[in-house]
Amino acid sequence: MSDRVFVDTNVWVYAVDADEPAKQARARAVLDPSSAQRLVTSAQVLGEFYVTVTRKFERAIAYDVADRMVERMARLPVVPIDADRVLAAMDGARTWGISYWDALILASARAAGCTRLLTEDLADGETYGGVLVENPFVDRPRLSEAAAPYVASPGPWDDRALAAALVAYELVCRDAGMRPKAIHSYRDYARRFLAWRTGEYRPRGTPSAGRPVPAGSVTVEQLTRQAAAYARVIEEAGRERPTIDTYHRHAMFFIRWLHGDFIPGARLRT
Repeated sequence: MSDRVFVDTNVWVYAVDADEPAKQARARAVLDPSSAQRLVTSAQVLGEFYVTVTRKFERAIAYDVADRMVERMARLPVVPIDADRVLAAMDGARTWGISYWDALILASARAAGCTRLLTEDLADGETYGGVLVENPFVDRPRLSEAAAPYVASPGPWDDRALAAALVAYELVCRDAGMRPKAIHSYRDYARRFLAWRTGEYRPRGTPSAGRPVPAGSVTVEQLTRQAAAYARVIEEAGRERPTIDTYHRHAMFFIRWLHGDFIPGARLRT
């Protein structure tokens, strides 16, 4: 019997988002009823999905259509949100340094006995309380690709150069002796920023708008302005101030590292 897999709101949303065809295809493959995966959801996910597709899509889904979608989702095992889940989420948010809402997803996954969580909103490959996070939209490079050397450059950088730099950034964090959780966080927050630049990632609650910045090479100054715009998008999505600051701060860590004035894990080296 296969393991239970909890599916977060963003995966369900992408499955019906025609403005994101690549992610839509991946989400639908994950949610295919013929899959061997035993999918689980929660009352929180049902509500978030309904609000997102009816109110936050640029081309909103009609209420009666969304009703039927939620009814189909509800045929899966649905974890109720009760006092135990809330208390577990409060504890998880403090323990793991994540938002309450993300912790509530994890608490629900654990309550259902799930060993995996499919989501775009947490660090890919990280484990929280025995639940492994998997981002189904990430193209995982082979180890040989990950080990490819990165040649430092004063910039400007195009998308390909930034992707190569991200691989090197993770290796620098690892070589500094940082803890696995910290390595995942540094890399994943930087990855989200870079994916937002190319239109491949959008923070939960924001409408699809394609690529938010022009394609082409960028300087440190341009990346800094783009990071500020990224933070404004997250703020407009209604995220809490600590979350906004975390996303922006980690994007700036990566940008400063590119510029040569930030060393990940510097305190561990002394």
